[in-house]
Amino acid sequence: MSSDPPELLVVMPVYNESASVRKVVSEWFTELENWTERFVFFAINDGSTDGTGAILQQLRSKFGERLEVIERENRGHGQSCLQGYRIAIERGIPYIFQLDSDGQCDPQYFFRFWRNRERFDVIYGVRRRRDDGWRRVIASMVLRLTLLGFARANCADANVPYRLMRTAACADTINRIHAQFFLANVGLAVLLRHQSGIRQGLVTIRFRERYGGEPSVPLAKFATRAVEMVRQLQNLLH
Repeated sequence: MSSDPPELLVVMPVYNESASVRKVVSEWFTELENWTERFVFFAINDGSTDGTGAILQQLRSKFGERLEVIERENRGHGQSCLQGYRIAIERGIPYIFQLDSDGQCDPQYFFRFWRNRERFDVIYGVRRRRDDGWRRVIASMVLRLTLLGFARANCADANVPYRLMRTAACADTINRIHAQFFLANVGLAVLLRHQSGIRQGLVTIRFRERYGGEPSVPLAKFATRAVEMVRQLQNLLH
């Protein structure tokens, strides 16, 4: 392991993912080590009630100090991400990469993000192929049209968990998202779209089926959260 300061902080929120988290962390460590030794991997356990916490501690013993496990009360996926982003800001770590803990984020695409990190301030995965069902595809399409209509933001895939950000360029915008913000990653994508000078890139990815477990935000609740998010966004943008 390199003794130099980390150049990359990986943020992975976790909630009740005992069926997948071991495999996800292992496959991502393998891929990340192909491109840099200077990374720290944050697993943010958002109040899991299954065996996730114990598995994360076992993984901590296996992977050492590059895997940091943060235990917190349940506050939601987006707020877990924001906590990780803000730690990257506080520590002065140049790049932030976010992924989910359910196995849908395929590591094979990471190199396309990493090799373009100096060209863009934020790079989003665009889920052209999705294995998680047509209902999720439709939900993403509706979200895109909603953001275009109500927030005047043309975001290719605003809720995608697969994204790489240059910390210094995005820090002020990250800090605008408050602790009660629903779907915080969507809000961040919209605000960055409105931020002049932010260089935005896209990488086509395939979104796999989950390794196991259930989504932390059921599809039935997504619409309600989206309505509240639009209201919050309008307040931020005006």
